[in-house]
Amino acid sequence: MASTREKTTHAIEHDFIEICRSAFGESLESVIVYGSFLRNTFRPGTSDVNVLIIVRRGHEPSLREFGRSGRRLMRRHRVTPLVLTHQEFVGSADVFPMEYLDIAQTHRVLHGPDVTTDLTISRANLRHEVEHQLRGNLMALRQLAIAAGRPRPFRKLLLRRRLEEWSGSVSAILRALLRLHGVETTPEVPEELVERVNRELGLEAGPLLHLAGGRVAEYHDSVALVDALLERLARLVEVVDADSGAAHGGPTS
Repeated sequence: MASTREKTTHAIEHDFIEICRSAFGESLESVIVYGSFLRNTFRPGTSDVNVLIIVRRGHEPSLREFGRSGRRLMRRHRVTPLVLTHQEFVGSADVFPMEYLDIAQTHRVLHGPDVTTDLTISRANLRHEVEHQLRGNLMALRQLAIAAGRPRPFRKLLLRRRLEEWSGSVSAILRALLRLHGVETTPEVPEELVERVNRELGLEAGPLLHLAGGRVAEYHDSVALVDALLERLARLVEVVDADSGAAHGGPTS
């Protein structure tokens, strides 16, 4: 049976914290929950609960004990832990600027200090990852277009499933695009996020509303949706690529 939000919240804020304290002991520095768990889009039993765990030493025995004692709770509530040392966290901000800016915007500290305040993320690194993600997704979408040549029953099911799985990563890219255009606090509601991106970039309403809003099934033709998304992603790549000359500004956060 899917967990209610109240049960999941209690499990994370009480039981999970005790598991972390017991497993990592004095090495535990911070525990921070972030992502969809803090948004209105969170669905207990379906959405993942993302937790950042900062430790002073990433010793293997502590990790094994954490996995042993927290196995059932993490499986039941779909907890995805990210265990890093403090230096690993701040030192990898140049590699994961999109992800870390998302954490910085939407998080709740459950234990210890707020380590997100130690992050420094440059606009150049953010632009580089946005372009990398856009181009990678564009190539993946072209693979879907190739799959659209398969028999109709298989094609419809495959395309719809792949597009629904892809919606979360697209929302992350859209939030990063807004940050590149100076929007520090991005909309949480998917429809508002897409509308803000279109407004900031001067684009007409398009297929991203169906994708980011989790409304793939409403689109009358999955093949037509793939075609429309290919055109829109190619346009977004052009926008980011044209922005490369301005990517040498100061830090984002």
